[in-house]
Amino acid sequence: MHRRSAVRVVVILIGSVALVIYLNRTSQPQRQQQTIVDRRPELRKLVAMQEAESAQAITNYQPKTTARIDDLNIPATEILRPLPGVVQVEVCLKAEKPTSRIIHLRDWHFVPKELYALDMKQVHGRELTTDEIDRLHQELLLEVELIQLEQMAVLRCLIKYHGLKKVFSEGFSPGELDTYKEKIAVLRAMEKEQIPQIRKQLDDVRKLMEGASKSGKEKAEAIEAELVTLLDQHKERLLEMGASGRLLITGELEDVLPLEDAAALELAKPITPSGKMKPDPQKIEARHDAQVRAVMKAGPVAVIVLGGSHDLTGSIQRLGGGNCEYLRVTTKRFREIAE
Repeated sequence: MHRRSAVRVVVILIGSVALVIYLNRTSQPQRQQQTIVDRRPELRKLVAMQEAESAQAITNYQPKTTARIDDLNIPATEILRPLPGVVQVEVCLKAEKPTSRIIHLRDWHFVPKELYALDMKQVHGRELTTDEIDRLHQELLLEVELIQLEQMAVLRCLIKYHGLKKVFSEGFSPGELDTYKEKIAVLRAMEKEQIPQIRKQLDDVRKLMEGASKSGKEKAEAIEAELVTLLDQHKERLLEMGASGRLLITGELEDVLPLEDAAALELAKPITPSGKMKPDPQKIEARHDAQVRAVMKAGPVAVIVLGGSHDLTGSIQRLGGGNCEYLRVTTKRFREIAE
């Protein structure tokens, strides 16, 4: 597929972005400040560090048990706690003899820049400049990448050693499944074909810049900027798909399943006509009920990637018949960023 046509096909996944903004930020204090500190250099260092740490952690991982994640006779904590990057496993609901199990990997969401700008205006209590919005959104993308690198290490170990094949992901419903699969296919093709070519071109251009004349260097820098932009845009699309989507793109996961009911998701959006966030607890709980029904309908055991501020305890108590255990998994980077 031609690069430009592929880029056009990949569109932003719609549906829960307004709710995503709210849930990403409810655990953080409202920061009233006039000067916004640039955290991008620090975050870039952390991302590079985490990429190396995650790769090494997967190599070094020695499971204390070879039990499968869907074996209800084995306590899930024995599998989850030793996983790389995991700092907390909350057993939110216990069951003496569980007949079902939901494992919630706490997530930090991608949010499109336009919606994130509205959220940041509310957080900072003032109008923000274009440069400030760009900087803050870049920081968000780096935070998302940092946490996804850690999440992918967790999921890769579950896939390789504990039988994980499918993951539920929030933000899309069964009616959007075809669109989701199309995006996965496009991004997989780009990862295989266009992106390696772009990276090679970037390396070639940077080599040509050495010893080039002033005019030649200016032309090379313009080409370099264009190629870097293409790579950044591709990375943003990968981040939008989340850790589970990225592992589906690489073929490491067999499937990613929709967690949402379209109607419940739409009703739970907390944004008011004036553009402010005003969540409705009853509608959010109805959305949680729909998520739990979707998971239980698919089988007895599920791993879900869901925003870290969500808590499905009430819904599982209502719908699980007292025999469903619910665990929430927190990774180190999620705790650093979100809590």
